[in-house]
Amino acid sequence: MQPVKAQQDSIAKPKIGLVLSGGGAKGLAHIGVLKTLEKYHIKPDYIGGTSMGAIVGSLYASGYSAKQIDSLFRVMNFDDIMYNKYDRKYQYFFNKEGGKKYILHLPFSINKMSAQLPRGLSDSQKMFSTLADNFLHTGNINHFDKLKIPFICIATDITTGKQVLFNKGYLPEVVTASGLLPSIYNPLEVQGKLLLDGGIVNNYPLKEVRDMGADIIIGSDVQGTLLDRSEITDLPAIMDQIVSFGMYKKMPLKKANTDIYVRTNIDGIGITDFNRIDTIINRGTMATERALAKYGDLTNLKSDLKIKDLHIKKPDSLLFDQIIVEGQKNYKREYILGKIDVKTNRKISYKGFLEGIDNLYGTDNFEKVHYRFKNEGGKTKLYLNIKEKQHKASLNIGFHYNDLYKINIIGNFENRRILTGNDLLSIDIIGGNDFRYNIDYIIDNGFKMTFGMHSSLHQIGHPVVSKKVFYNNHFDVNQLDFNFLQLKNKIYFQGNLNHFLYVRAGIQHQFKRLYTYVFSGIEKNEAYYFGNNHYFGSFASVNFDSRDDFDFPSKGIYIKLKWNYNPFSSDFYGDFEPFSLYTFDFRYTQELFSKFYIHTQIGAGLHYADTHSAENIFYLGGQNNYLNFDNIVGFKPASVLSVSATKYLQPSVLLDYKFHKNHHLLASGHILYYDTGDQLTNINSSELYGFSVGYGFNSFLGPVKWEFGRIPQWQKNTFSFTFSYDF
Repeated sequence: MQPVKAQQDSIAKPKIGLVLSGGGAKGLAHIGVLKTLEKYHIKPDYIGGTSMGAIVGSLYASGYSAKQIDSLFRVMNFDDIMYNKYDRKYQYFFNKEGGKKYILHLPFSINKMSAQLPRGLSDSQKMFSTLADNFLHTGNINHFDKLKIPFICIATDITTGKQVLFNKGYLPEVVTASGLLPSIYNPLEVQGKLLLDGGIVNNYPLKEVRDMGADIIIGSDVQGTLLDRSEITDLPAIMDQIVSFGMYKKMPLKKANTDIYVRTNIDGIGITDFNRIDTIINRGTMATERALAKYGDLTNLKSDLKIKDLHIKKPDSLLFDQIIVEGQKNYKREYILGKIDVKTNRKISYKGFLEGIDNLYGTDNFEKVHYRFKNEGGKTKLYLNIKEKQHKASLNIGFHYNDLYKINIIGNFENRRILTGNDLLSIDIIGGNDFRYNIDYIIDNGFKMTFGMHSSLHQIGHPVVSKKVFYNNHFDVNQLDFNFLQLKNKIYFQGNLNHFLYVRAGIQHQFKRLYTYVFSGIEKNEAYYFGNNHYFGSFASVNFDSRDDFDFPSKGIYIKLKWNYNPFSSDFYGDFEPFSLYTFDFRYTQELFSKFYIHTQIGAGLHYADTHSAENIFYLGGQNNYLNFDNIVGFKPASVLSVSATKYLQPSVLLDYKFHKNHHLLASGHILYYDTGDQLTNINSSELYGFSVGYGFNSFLGPVKWEFGRIPQWQKNTFSFTFSYDF
C-alpha cells in the first residue's frame, strides 16, 4: 500500500485563477482578499482583472505582497491621480503666476472655427507615472506570462465598442488604459487603439482567466447594484451607473461559474471613496473568510510557497546609451529632451528624470508623456512615447465674485505654435461692471531667454470715503466714486533660472486715469480728473514661488520684488516729475502640526518722487491681491480702497486649520504702517491694526471665502465674500 503522503503528492494540485472586478475605490477590497488568501497559503496561478482589479492584480502578479500593495495605496494621492494634479513647480510660469482663472476648458478647432466638448475631464498622465514608478522591475517584460504570476487585463476599444484583452505590452500603460473611467478621463491610445475602462464591456473576466488554464476560479466582485434616482447625485455616480448596465445582466451566469465567489459588502461606498481604505479592505477580508468557509476543505488549494515581499531598489542615477522618441509631430526632439534635461551617455538622477517628465508634461502641449527603460543587446535604452494635444487652441471660461469687481465673467482664447514651435497667444475678455482685457504673446525657450509682449486694460469704479482715499482732496464731501482706468503695454525678456525663480525686465507704456464725478449746476455731472496721463518707462521684477497651492498653500515661499521707473509723461497738469514705484511681497507658509498652517507675510511699497500723482500712489484695503494693479493692494480687515499712501509696510500673520477635506478655518492679524508725505524714512505717521476670521472652501469651481474683519481704531466691522478664481 502506498503511503498517504505519496497518495497526496500524486494528486495534481488544481490551477487557481483569480478574477478581480472593477469598481473604483471599492476595488480596494481586493487587497483584503489577497491578504486572506495569503493567510491560508493560497497562491493564484493566474490573475485577470479589470479597472481597479487590473491595478491591484498587476501589482500582485509582478511580485508585490498583499501587505506591500496595502502600503502603496496608503501613500497614493487619489485626488491627484483622478484629476491629474501636478506640483505647481512644473506648471508653465504664465499659468502659475496669477493662479488658476478658468473653470471650463473647451478644445477649439482652427479649421472648423468652433469649440468642441472635451473627451474627458483630465488626462491619465499622473496615473501612468504612479504605476510606472512602481513597475520599474517589469521594464523588460513584454509578455505577461513572464511575470511572477501570469496576468491579463481588459480595456474597451471605444472606436469599435469591443473588448481588448492584454496579455502583452508595456504593463503600466495597459493597466492605465484598463482603469480609465469614461468622462472622467480622456481615452488613451495604446497599440493603435483608443481605449477606456474595461468595465464597459467586461468587468469580471472569468472566461478569459479560465482560458489561461485555471481549474478553479476565485472571484472577487465589488460591483454594486443599479442605483435608484435618489442615489444618482454626482458625475462618479452617473459613471458607475453607466458602466453597470451591461455587467449586471451577465453576472448571474458568471457567479454560477465561479468556484469561490467573494462578494464584498460595498453598501455606502462610492467609486471615489479612497479615503475609506481601512473600511473597504476590512470588508474584503471578512467577505473572503466567509467565502472560504463556505467552500470547505482548502487542503488541495494550499501552496508550500512562502509569500515574500518584493524588494525593488530604485536607481540613484540613470545612463542611457540610446534615446528613442516616438509620437512627436510639431515639437522637435531637442525641445522634448531639453525640457526633460536628458541626453545620451550623460548621467541623470532618477529623481531628476521624473521631474523632467513632469516638466515636459507641464508645458501643457502633450496629452501623454510615457517612458520606458529597457536593456536590449547590452544597451540601456530610453523609450519616450508622447502624444501632442489634438487641438493647439482652446476656449476657456470662468467667473468670479469679489469685493472690488463684483460679478465678472471671463472668456479666454489660447493658441499655440503660431509663429514658432513654442509660442503662446492668450486673449482674455472680461465682462462685468467694467470691460477689461488681457493679451499676452510669449515665446517660451525654457531655461533660455524667453520673450514676451503684454497688453491689458483694467478699470474699476467703487465708492470710497473721500477724505481717507483721495490724495490732496479738493471736495468737502464724505463719499466720492473712485474711478480708475489703467491701460498697459509691455515688451520684456525673461530668464527662468529654475522651476521657482525667474527674472523679468522690459519697457512699458501706461495710460492711467483717476477721476470722480461732481455736480456742476442742476443736471450736469462732470468728471474731475485727479490724473490723466500717459507714462513711458521701464520695469524689472524678481519672482520666486515654491508654494504648493495658490489659494490654500500648505508649504512654500513666495517673493515678488518689482520696480517701475517712469521718466516720461504726457504731463496732464504740467507738474510731472520722474518717479519710481517699488513693491515687495513676501509670504512664507509652513505646517505647525497636522493640518494646521501658519502664513507669515510682509508687504511693502514706495512711490519715490519729488511730487506724488494721485493715480500712481497706493490704495489699500480689501481681501484680494488685485494682481492686475501695481498700486492697489489688499489689507484684509479694511474694506476695499480704504486708505491711500505714498509708502506702506504691512506685516501679517495668518492661521489656517484644515478641519476637513477642502474645508478651512481662517484667522489673521494685520498691521499697516503708511504715510502720505514726501520723506523717504517716515513710514509710521499713520497706523492701522486689525484682525479677521473666516471660513474657506476649496470647491471644484474655485475657492470660496467668507471673512469678518475689524479695525478697532475705526470701530468698524467688515464682511467680505469671494467666490471662484481671481482675474
